[in-house]
Amino acid sequence: MNIKQKGQLLLQRMLTIILFALLFLVSSSGIRAQILLYEEQRGDEVFHYHYSFLETPEGYTINVARLQGSDTTDKQILVTGPGFQTLSWRYIRFGEETDVLATLTPEGVHIKGVLDGDELDDIEELDDDEPWIQLFPMNPGMENFIRSEEEELVFWSIGTESPADMEINSYSAEKEETGYSGDFACEVHRINFSPTGWKSFFWNGDYYFRVKDARVVGYRGDGAPGKPSSKTTLIKEEK
Repeated sequence: MNIKQKGQLLLQRMLTIILFALLFLVSSSGIRAQILLYEEQRGDEVFHYHYSFLETPEGYTINVARLQGSDTTDKQILVTGPGFQTLSWRYIRFGEETDVLATLTPEGVHIKGVLDGDELDDIEELDDDEPWIQLFPMNPGMENFIRSEEEELVFWSIGTESPADMEINSYSAEKEETGYSGDFACEVHRINFSPTGWKSFFWNGDYYFRVKDARVVGYRGDGAPGKPSSKTTLIKEEK
């Protein structure tokens, strides 16, 4: 094992220790936690997404790990503030030189780190009326839209796959219909997500939110550009 591989293994272990430490604090701090597990079928590949939500009076801390088999391919750490606005987001891709931290500043979203070995250091300005909602649709801020009378929400989010890898783009969420779903065995809201403008020709998909609590129960639709269609389903939840 070379120095680079040892460093990646050490970082992976540190992130795991941090996650368990945060979960340990729940029992003594009154913070509410929830664990969710999703399974994604993308062509012939299967991925599992482990979500840990830690709710505090100030907002949420969300840890996400994506696994293919027994290997962790990438991890994310999202911190939200009052109103569930995104305050910071860290993305690490293992097996590659990718470690990016994005933070909300008065000037916009500051994206800094390393992407495939190349350094990043950019400020992306935001429109005042379009929030930064990273990790959609899992960001708890989406619940505000689901339960509102609004039919469409336009927001900003940073991509994690090519061709929009680490680029911030404008997205639209549009309410389509509400009704019983046999796939998910419950009443759901179907919300269509896509980039705004001409980029909408390259990707769109439907996310399904459980009516009783606005929890995401699955996804049906296109993959990222150049990727096969995918199907994601909530398979386990713990409170």
